[in-house]
Amino acid sequence: MIEGVGGVFVFSSDPERLAGWYREYLGMEFEGAEGTFYMMFWALDPEDHSRKLDTTFAIMQAKVPLAEHGAGPEPDDMYGDQPFMVNLRVRDIDSVLGQLAGKGVEPIKREDYDYGRFAWVRDVDGNRIELYQPLQGG
Repeated sequence: MIEGVGGVFVFSSDPERLAGWYREYLGMEFEGAEGTFYMMFWALDPEDHSRKLDTTFAIMQAKVPLAEHGAGPEPDDMYGDQPFMVNLRVRDIDSVLGQLAGKGVEPIKREDYDYGRFAWVRDVDGNRIELYQPLQGG
């Protein structure tokens, strides 16, 4: 019944600031303005390569006050302690982490497995983001 994820929508009290962080720190180029910023990721349908599939990543104005993420100690396990987490696929996690470190953003945690490499960082709103580099043959 479900063919995939059509979009991820992150709500913020200041979407322009948050979109600016993703632009500056992760190189994400957004369209839009005035409370809604979005970009599209494209893939080919595995069953019909003539069909393109899109996934929208959007940052939008929150309509209600949002809880602030505390600055307390990070948990050992990166999963299940916040309302959501976005996993962003990268080609070279070391390069991305090097660029982030150059801007003062250090990973919360790093883990490597035979199927992929992972790192977690927080954006300017305090949302934890998972960076994921899939490995071939894993």
